[in-house]
Amino acid sequence: MRIFRLIATPLILLGLLGLLAWGALWGWKALTAPIPSPSPTPCVTQTVETLTGQSVYVRIFNAGFTTGAAGRLRDALESRAFNVIRIDNVEEKYKKVTIKGNTKHGGQLRLLTLQFAPDTFEVQDDGRIDGTFDVYLPTDGVEMAETPISQIAGGEVCVVPPKTPTPKPSPEPSREP
Repeated sequence: MRIFRLIATPLILLGLLGLLAWGALWGWKALTAPIPSPSPTPCVTQTVETLTGQSVYVRIFNAGFTTGAAGRLRDALESRAFNVIRIDNVEEKYKKVTIKGNTKHGGQLRLLTLQFAPDTFEVQDDGRIDGTFDVYLPTDGVEMAETPISQIAGGEVCVVPPKTPTPKPSPEPSREP
């Protein structure tokens, strides 16, 4: 029995130490893991007679070495009544203007592609549900359509839902007489 205790005690301690090390490693991985982003809010589908740029939400990304290209495109699209949510730079490189979004929102996508010269862009379907489109700009520049088209025949439109308003405090109760 004494020999069993001499052998079992260090083995049990090593097992517990291994369990402690495994728990510490698991905890560290959980602590340093990136925070998951919230899931996107799906858009609301509506039917309109005339589709204008006001129902198209665009994010513009400069994917080339041309300084200010995203800002110039933002100014051009905003002058045509498009909603530009954000502009930024990205590391990926593209050969031509690339528009990413859900191709099921065909009317909005068509109106956006009509802003560019024919055969100067490509469209990629990424299946997003929030109703926005991303435009990636190459180094070579952007060739806009010669005649700006501000509206097309309507159909179904995927409208980006408004942000939830911040709650307002309720008014103070009136005093009873």
